[in-house]
Amino acid sequence: MPQTFRFTLIAAAVATALTTGCATTPTPAEPQAAADDRVLVDAAPAPLPSPEAQMQFHVMAGEMAAARQQPGEAAAHFLAALETSDDVELARRATGLALAAEDYDLALKAAQKWLQLEPNSADPREVITIVMLNRGELAGTLEQCLEIVRGNAAGVAEGMRHAAQLLARAPADHGDLAQVVMQKLIDQWPDEAGSYYAQGILAVRYGQLELAERAARRALELAPKEREYAMLLVGVAVKQGRYDEADARVAELTRGNKDAAAVHTGYARLLLDAQQTDRAKRELEAVVKLRPTDADAHLALGLLAASENDVKTAQRHLKPLLGGERGPEAAMQLGRMAEEQQHYQEALGYYSRISSGPMVIDAAVRRAVALSKLGRIDESRELLAQLRDRYPQYALRFLLTEGELLTTQRRLDDAMSLYDSALEVDPGNGDLLYGRSLVHEQKGQIDLAEKDLRSILADTPDDTRALNALGYMLVVHTDRLSEAHDLISKALEQDPEDAAILDSMGWLYFKQGQASDALPLLEKAYAQFPDPEVAAHLGEVLWTLGERAKARSVLDAALAKNPEHATLRETSRRLKQ
Repeated sequence: MPQTFRFTLIAAAVATALTTGCATTPTPAEPQAAADDRVLVDAAPAPLPSPEAQMQFHVMAGEMAAARQQPGEAAAHFLAALETSDDVELARRATGLALAAEDYDLALKAAQKWLQLEPNSADPREVITIVMLNRGELAGTLEQCLEIVRGNAAGVAEGMRHAAQLLARAPADHGDLAQVVMQKLIDQWPDEAGSYYAQGILAVRYGQLELAERAARRALELAPKEREYAMLLVGVAVKQGRYDEADARVAELTRGNKDAAAVHTGYARLLLDAQQTDRAKRELEAVVKLRPTDADAHLALGLLAASENDVKTAQRHLKPLLGGERGPEAAMQLGRMAEEQQHYQEALGYYSRISSGPMVIDAAVRRAVALSKLGRIDESRELLAQLRDRYPQYALRFLLTEGELLTTQRRLDDAMSLYDSALEVDPGNGDLLYGRSLVHEQKGQIDLAEKDLRSILADTPDDTRALNALGYMLVVHTDRLSEAHDLISKALEQDPEDAAILDSMGWLYFKQGQASDALPLLEKAYAQFPDPEVAAHLGEVLWTLGERAKARSVLDAALAKNPEHATLRETSRRLKQ
């Protein structure tokens, strides 16, 4: 028994004794013997709280623990309360809190109690199945899956699909166990097409494509007209890279099919997952031809066109969506494209259309950025202040955005004041320290910038952002290149594909006189992230290596998009003199 609970029970007993004993307190006129008798009576053991009182205590303690964001403790208290209570909702909450605390032993106990109270519910069985599966317990997992299939109101096929979805949540090293369970389920319903479909989707999850194909073919033998089973076979072909075969199957499925658009849509998703964008576009265009107002297809085509910088095609698909259900997604993408073209007023208009839903925060931040780009930094700050009041849970994000915008606009004193005030409230916040370090650097306060970055690294030594920033700062502002190399190398080991880190290492090599080693890093960085500063570095290295035409091409293209970038302008002017 936890010490706090024991103490509370004792305290409750004492309180009971005091309450019941106060009527017998003697007056000074009572004889001494009577007083002695009273002492002996009061010394008797106090009655323990009733089961109802204990249950109420645990519920209250659990609620308090939940409010303190201590889900494990809350779950333990709720489970203790369930020893004398049959409250289904309490069992459900105990299970959810135990899962949130990643205490799977406790979650199993809570789910078993929940199932005892609500034996026809699939929800506690799901939890028990997943915990058993993660433990590698075959018998327990199979028992629950059998009940899930038998109890599914939609029938065996849907029950098998449900079981497959649960089994698919096993860790990769338990994939074989999941398939053993699935085979035992199939043995119970060997003539059910849905059994083999479930086996197929589970096999795809674990990369067992030959098994998935056999299962899909068996499902189609039993139910040759079931489109979903045929699409499983198409999906297997796509994952195996047999695209022509997949095309042929889809052509057969769509021939004379009134639901052909749905087939094309499903195939497009499979192709997009396989990064076959050209084939996916062809399928989506087929959808639009069959269903001209299909918002999902238009949105997907618009996003694909935007990713390829085909602005006109993207706008053609996205603009008609603005007034409908897909309007927020369309407006967000149209706004981003307008920003990239430096049409900030147009971007502001698109972002302003998003006033609710999951994109409202991102849209609000982009509105602030657009206002800043238009030179309306005070309006931008006012907007961000309003957003902090309206959405306090995102206050840090809005504050960091304001700091970044002030830094970009060279309002360095305002930016410093903002970060200083925020760090008084949250002194160890790495994001705030990082933002302030950039301001210190721009103000030429390199020692202070280094101090902030080292404060971050003292708490989180593997912070790649701080490692890279400090290393790059040493390259640019000091002759401590060996120390910079150690910092950037450590960052690069952790994230070898990060464009910013690749640029830092490339620029370090150049500063060390190793332009040939720098070139591939900078080319890779620029291909991933065509930032103007990376362009300046790449242009200078190309120029140094004698590839001047290529250097001019890189610099001129970057200047066309970023004509005001100081480093880029200085590099281009100096090299072309």
